[in-house]
Amino acid sequence: MLRVGVTPLSLTPASDTPFLGDRVDEAVAAYNAAADAYNQAHGYADGSDMATAPIERGALGVRSTLLVIAPALEVGHPNAFLRFEAQLGLGDTHRSYGVAFYPFNLAAPLRRGTIVPYLSAGGSLSWLDDRAIDGELGGLLAARVATGVRLARRMTVEVGYGVAALGGTVERGRLDTMTDYDPRGAAPPPHPTEALSGGEQRGMVDVSVGVAF
Repeated sequence: MLRVGVTPLSLTPASDTPFLGDRVDEAVAAYNAAADAYNQAHGYADGSDMATAPIERGALGVRSTLLVIAPALEVGHPNAFLRFEAQLGLGDTHRSYGVAFYPFNLAAPLRRGTIVPYLSAGGSLSWLDDRAIDGELGGLLAARVATGVRLARRMTVEVGYGVAALGGTVERGRLDTMTDYDPRGAAPPPHPTEALSGGEQRGMVDVSVGVAF
């Protein structure tokens, strides 16, 4: 089977986000301190057009709409089976490459198998790539449930619900350069999203269509 769908990715960081929460808070604090020092060094009043504005934690989130292309292999009984997927996600700002495994799949063939509603549950693990950054480390872990229907043994329509997702990108080299920033220079401090972004997401809804071979 080949499944093609659209997935809205909206990862928002929190102070308790695993692996990222502390780093995000530190990056925000460091950037705001650097922005304040830059404004003072150049005589820019807070809120003026020339001043560098402070940011909040949410500015380091990841937001992108991914076109997901997922060839799949289903193994088992017509009523209960396993599903394996290779996943490629293409978005305007991010890309993902990964695999998915759905160990729980239940189907109820109707009308001699020409209509087959089904339920699936599983998860995926992907490499997450920010198109604007080179050399970063990124990952995306997600748990998903889905319901769909297969028509005429060939076409499928599926609606998924993202129970939880965790991911982001880190570029260690740029994190190090942020600590050496000199506010007396002409350039404002580099935005921390160039070095770190990510967070959590719950309640994501996606839609896909597929063709069975």
